[in-house]
Amino acid sequence: MNRMKDIAITIGLVPLTTSLLGCGSKNEPAKHDGAASLPHKEISPGVSMPMLAFGTAKMSNKGCTVAGAVEQWLKLGGRHLDMSLHYGTLPDAGKGIKDSGVPRHELFLTTKVEGPIGYNKTIQQISGDLEKVGVDYFDLLLIHWPCPEWKDFPNNCNSTGIDDRIATWRGLEHLKSEKKVRAIGVSNFNQGQVQELIDAGYQPAVNQVQWHLGYHNDTFLEEMRRLGVALEAWAPLAGPTKSHNIPGVSLGDARLKEVARRYNASTAQVALQWSVRKGVTPVTASCSRDHVLGDLKAFSFNLSSRDIHYLDSLEENATSVIVV
Repeated sequence: MNRMKDIAITIGLVPLTTSLLGCGSKNEPAKHDGAASLPHKEISPGVSMPMLAFGTAKMSNKGCTVAGAVEQWLKLGGRHLDMSLHYGTLPDAGKGIKDSGVPRHELFLTTKVEGPIGYNKTIQQISGDLEKVGVDYFDLLLIHWPCPEWKDFPNNCNSTGIDDRIATWRGLEHLKSEKKVRAIGVSNFNQGQVQELIDAGYQPAVNQVQWHLGYHNDTFLEEMRRLGVALEAWAPLAGPTKSHNIPGVSLGDARLKEVARRYNASTAQVALQWSVRKGVTPVTASCSRDHVLGDLKAFSFNLSSRDIHYLDSLEENATSVIVV
């Protein structure tokens, strides 16, 4: 039996159990300012990923510096950072990490190679990225998008570029063998593109895609689970990073507010817990200390199965849901 297909993949809703929260684990994040312990998911043998990440794109942190936002996130108890050379903020993230004083072994650092750039360029890029951030290894490395040409993303590459994707994946495998990264995966890959890697004998740990209330494909989620691939969500609150005219349920939606009222919670907390309870790790961001603390406390209550199924049904409009 394929070990990767059995790792922390639970069909149906994921309960916020002691096991999921990582209580008693050496990887459990320290609690700061009342922040609750974060759920974790094992994505690869010996690699436990906190199921709430902080994005480091400038557009996600308007009103503050990325370095300051990262420092605040870590000091308040967050441990997972989502980075990319594409964002142009790797040195800023590195400064925030250093200024936070949080030891490297407590952190979970995700970064990305800029599409299917090939074997040699992948190794060269990550060598430079490690230096920019000021660390010796990354915990998770993703191929940021599947198309050889950015202009073709998301709908015009399909199987085009498979050789480039395979060559890039081999670069990821090499970096893992050299202990420069601990786990490897993809981002914005559709089911066919993930299947191509698996058919070639490779196992992505993660696929990071756009996913939020009003835009989620549960069939795709189940297929990724079947293939042993954990999902992460960018734009999990349908906020400023939502793109490609994708529908979404805003945090000000009256239906979402009514659910939040029942738990004395914020609409952001409800949306984040909904994602995690479905087994999908959200990547959020904020300059606001109060918002960060709220996000970190999104697991201090327990949404009912009935409310989760209700949230599943919410739509911005009748637009068909397509995962790319």
